[in-house]
Amino acid sequence: MRRVLVVSVEPPWPAHHGGRIRTARVAEALSAHAEVLVTFPEHGERQDDAPVPTRPLPWSPPSAVRTRASGRPHLGGHYLLPVADSLAALHDEFRPDAVYWSHSYLAAWAPAWSRPVPQVVEFANIESRRLRTLVTSANGWQRVARRAEAAKAAYWEPRVAARAALCVALSEPDRAVLSGWTRRVVVAPNGVDVRPYHPSPADGYVLALASYDYEPNVLALRALVRDVWPLVRARLPEARLVVAGRRSEALGHEVAAAPGVTVLGTLDDVAEAYAGAALTVAPATTGGGSQLKLTESMSRGRAVVMSPFAAQGLPDAVRGADAYWVGDGAGPFAEAVVEALRDLPVRHARERAAWHACEALGWPHAVRALVQAVDALETPGVAS
Repeated sequence: MRRVLVVSVEPPWPAHHGGRIRTARVAEALSAHAEVLVTFPEHGERQDDAPVPTRPLPWSPPSAVRTRASGRPHLGGHYLLPVADSLAALHDEFRPDAVYWSHSYLAAWAPAWSRPVPQVVEFANIESRRLRTLVTSANGWQRVARRAEAAKAAYWEPRVAARAALCVALSEPDRAVLSGWTRRVVVAPNGVDVRPYHPSPADGYVLALASYDYEPNVLALRALVRDVWPLVRARLPEARLVVAGRRSEALGHEVAAAPGVTVLGTLDDVAEAYAGAALTVAPATTGGGSQLKLTESMSRGRAVVMSPFAAQGLPDAVRGADAYWVGDGAGPFAEAVVEALRDLPVRHARERAAWHACEALGWPHAVRALVQAVDALETPGVAS
């Protein structure tokens, strides 16, 4: 049986937020056709009884000077440099037929000894584009550092794509970019865990669920509370906004003071938060292009009010459905939230349409082309 070594930035299990869910479901799908081992720097919460074998590697943060001075991405060096020796030993022990990098910035640091083995690189984002959006929100030395990282990405990113045996895009816009660098591209959009549909409660709240250790989500939440939420409350004084997700508790002191806003903090299980929600919001205007939380919300029967930036990353299966609202700017975004809260029949119709569209996005189906492409990779020294 083919052996695939999956290299991730963190433990995929427990799979309770976007990046973990994606890596976990891909690894699980691959494991139905290959012997899969998932490895990662040892940090963060880890599930001992993971459904796919895992191997944590001893890790501590390296000096930022070395990674930022390199022509390769700082983030990849941050995770991969400290585990380089351990990864080499694991590679020799496991002897994979393919190496699957969960992020392109990790593959940019792939050591020379790994390159004879086919490299599969997932472009979770087009990093050069994502980093350019982050420059505008920084000041001083941070702005300089981000501009430098964006410039570096314009160099290393196409070279990583050209060197890979297979590139994985999460959306058609990303595939179009990657196709300018290589012909070896497969699209594997974010999938969903298909669940029964339960209509949203008539008196539900607005849910802002995200990972708030990621700056674009923090900036978007601040703008939502500062610019959008007062407009919503002026029309609907009883409206409630619930903020939840990883590290959201750190923002409690600055957003919970706003009328009608509650911060739940980090959640082990998001089911209850979704159950009480009338709708969810995705207000980000910077960062990556494909947000798993959009389809996650829709698969749970909750319609989404989103920014045009967030809407760009919607899978094709959802994009054409009358299943969500898009608000461009504070006024239109607030108007969409008010409409979703007030008009229960329309809200229920859109959340049902979204839920039905997501039926075509179950993880096994979403990543089927990816699994087939990995299975078809030629192993060095073996005739195809």
